[in-house]
Amino acid sequence: MEAFTNKSLKEYNYYGVDVVAETFYAISEQGELTNFVGKVSTLDDLLVLGGGSNLLLTKNVPIVLFIAITGRTIIEDTEETVLVELGAGEEWHDFVTWAVDHDYEGVENMALIPGTIGGAVVGNIAAYGQNLSDVFVSAEVFDVVSGKFSTFTKEECRLQYRDSRFKHERQYIVVSARFELKKQYEALETTYHERKGRYGSLEEVLQETAKPPYSIRDVYRAVITIRTRKLPNPAEEGTVGSFFVNPTVSKEKFAELSQLVPELQSYPVEDLRYTQKNWQEIQANYVKIPAGRLLDELGWRGKWEGNVGVSAKHALCVISNRNATGKEIFEFTEKMRKSVLEAYGVELESEIRIV
Repeated sequence: MEAFTNKSLKEYNYYGVDVVAETFYAISEQGELTNFVGKVSTLDDLLVLGGGSNLLLTKNVPIVLFIAITGRTIIEDTEETVLVELGAGEEWHDFVTWAVDHDYEGVENMALIPGTIGGAVVGNIAAYGQNLSDVFVSAEVFDVVSGKFSTFTKEECRLQYRDSRFKHERQYIVVSARFELKKQYEALETTYHERKGRYGSLEEVLQETAKPPYSIRDVYRAVITIRTRKLPNPAEEGTVGSFFVNPTVSKEKFAELSQLVPELQSYPVEDLRYTQKNWQEIQANYVKIPAGRLLDELGWRGKWEGNVGVSAKHALCVISNRNATGKEIFEFTEKMRKSVLEAYGVELESEIRIV
């Protein structure tokens, strides 16, 4: 374990916000976590940090635990599936690439998502028709209050759309996670599409770049092509990808919005089933709509104010020149949120954690 005082976090968050961790610990072994039991007076003082790809820092932080626990182990290997365990500090995209290289199906549509395994579980990521919850089995966690390690099943992690119990019960730190991938499969997920004239459907990109029957690697490459076309590059500008969650609205509200926003799409509600007892009713009466489409219609795409702006590629991606303060970014996004509420009566929620 490495420890530092007054360490800049500029290189530890994708916006490049230059705030300070008063005490910074780099955790490379899970046993090192036991050193912090009883030392954190309040969880509000603690920031558990992974890749920093889903985070907006607006102030200095008293204590940072940087989770750098790595490792990948095949736990079970059958004719049909493989069960793999990964340390929370492993890069998500590296895991996807490894799965594709071995022709394991289940995560190829989630290629090029930045961040770590731990962050992926906490945020319950999904992309282009695939969901982490479809392959996720369990997580080993550490309770920084009690000092106990536990294994949480998928159901115990309380996965919801872009959410999990770890966003709300912050005494739990994800140490590792297990995923079950398929070695045999009948069809790949290629149903993703956007409205005409944008970035095309996954099927259209596959037609450009491969020949059927499509392989896992074909889908993987097509997803990377789409993400490269439509999303800003973190190597070139400060970005956390999508800043807001796609809102869920009633079908009546969607009909109303369709009269105001041309070609507004809707999608089935997903990943609410673990905590919602009335899942069937929600599925029947509600839909998700693209937040970026609402922001696009209001002219936010490509707009800048000082050091902060919106990507010219996608209205859901708030970007910076890496000189912006966290406060600047937050205030800019509040203007975006307020404009959607006033224009359409839709409340946007942040997808990222704001500290």
